[in-house]
Amino acid sequence: MPETFFAEMKRYVRFGAEDEASLRALGPHAAPHFVRIAEEFYQQLEQHPEARAVFSGPEQVERLKRTLCTWMQVLLEGPWDEAYHELRTRIGRMHVKVALPQRYMFGAMNLIRASLIEIAQKAYPDQESARVRSVWALSKILDLELAIMLETYREAFVEKVQQLERLEKSLLERRLAISEARYEEIVESAQALIVTFHRDGSIALFNRRCEEVTGLPRDDAAGRNFCGLMIGARDHESVRALCSDLLAGRHVEPYEGSVPSEAGPSRRVRWHFTTLPSPGDPLLCAIGVDVTEEHDLALRSRRAERLAALGTMAAGLAHEIRNPLNAAHLQLKVLERRLARPDPEAAREAAALVSSELGRLALLVQEFLLFARPQPLRLQSADLRATTEEVLALLLPEAESAGVALALEPGSEVRAEFDDERIKQVIHNLVRNAIEAAGGKGHVRLRVGADGDVAQVEVEDDGPGLPGGDAPIFEPFFTTKPGGTGLGLAIVHRIVGDHGGRVAVDSRPRRTSFVVHLPLRRA
Repeated sequence: MPETFFAEMKRYVRFGAEDEASLRALGPHAAPHFVRIAEEFYQQLEQHPEARAVFSGPEQVERLKRTLCTWMQVLLEGPWDEAYHELRTRIGRMHVKVALPQRYMFGAMNLIRASLIEIAQKAYPDQESARVRSVWALSKILDLELAIMLETYREAFVEKVQQLERLEKSLLERRLAISEARYEEIVESAQALIVTFHRDGSIALFNRRCEEVTGLPRDDAAGRNFCGLMIGARDHESVRALCSDLLAGRHVEPYEGSVPSEAGPSRRVRWHFTTLPSPGDPLLCAIGVDVTEEHDLALRSRRAERLAALGTMAAGLAHEIRNPLNAAHLQLKVLERRLARPDPEAAREAAALVSSELGRLALLVQEFLLFARPQPLRLQSADLRATTEEVLALLLPEAESAGVALALEPGSEVRAEFDDERIKQVIHNLVRNAIEAAGGKGHVRLRVGADGDVAQVEVEDDGPGLPGGDAPIFEPFFTTKPGGTGLGLAIVHRIVGDHGGRVAVDSRPRRTSFVVHLPLRRA
């Protein structure tokens, strides 16, 4: 049979029969002092608020004093067996139950130890050996009592730790259940496509919406390559590059494309990518929003806008063509009458007017075709300042004849990627408009520069300014000039937009500025 705790402790402190005899012999000498020791013990505890708070009142304290006297009697009388150990353990557990701090238990043991040793020394004034044996026996039994008390506190501590572990486990199980429920609610019930996959592209999670869009069960999707399953073949490399950037910690933009489907027509999905922490390599997470209806609506809207614009342009073109045709028709009638009565000078005048209107008509058709059928851009790296200087050289005589001072402010070259001929058209249109606006004794100034990754050309004049701030100056056929086609600024806006740039306008009396912003490099 294995050795019990109490037997082990008795052997450890070497508590034996001689000690038992010494304690029994000391008992009659100590018994008259038990009440006094108990009084001193509880008087000492009363001085400590935390210890005093353990007691319910004077009646309980009196009962505890009597219990302490009995405890000291058993301490000196025995028997010191397993029943003794069990009794002492119950007392220790009571101390734990009432939450008596350990330090007061140690203090109690020290007070009792000092009092009983003093009694033993006085009981054997002339018997040194008996006195020494009594003191040793008291020290050993009180050490055993202390060990029992500490063991009960340790048991209580272990019990509390185990209780906390059970509570923590219960909380973790509850949180796990909540997390699983939330997963079911969020991931499986979401209308978004949610896929997680490893660095090599193999799919780990594939939600219900993915099954619906692809027509593929998740068991069949697990382990397959994300790009191969969810991305069109043409975009595999670009999406893999995007995932590599994401794993490197760089920001990535959403990707939009068609998802192949075995259940019917493919769906168009906009994918947002992020990473998820995992014990090994991070997982990649793709959250897809089905934008098929949105995409189709945008296509229909663009078609409707193009048709509406075409209708507006057709109406404008018909109006603009009708005027010079009517004028030419009238002049031809005049010419016909004048040819009936020989009048060479009048006939030449009428013919000149017909020629002028037909020339205006030819210019209108040319500009309309330039606007309506833009040619593909022929991008090349060029100096934007040099291009501007070429346009100014062509328009300088026109400016001088109009009495306008035309100048390009100094600066260094600005190299960018653009279609040289198309940008010349832009600058030409803006500068001609500025010359016409500045009129006699006006000024037109040009500036060419760069701001970050954007090249800029500014055309500024000191004319009267544009009409109201919300005038549709870039709309086809809108014009404020007599005889203007209304396509010059529309062509500017179209060409700059085709380059991925924009046109900014700031106009007030005596200062109107058009600034063309062009990317230095096309993506």
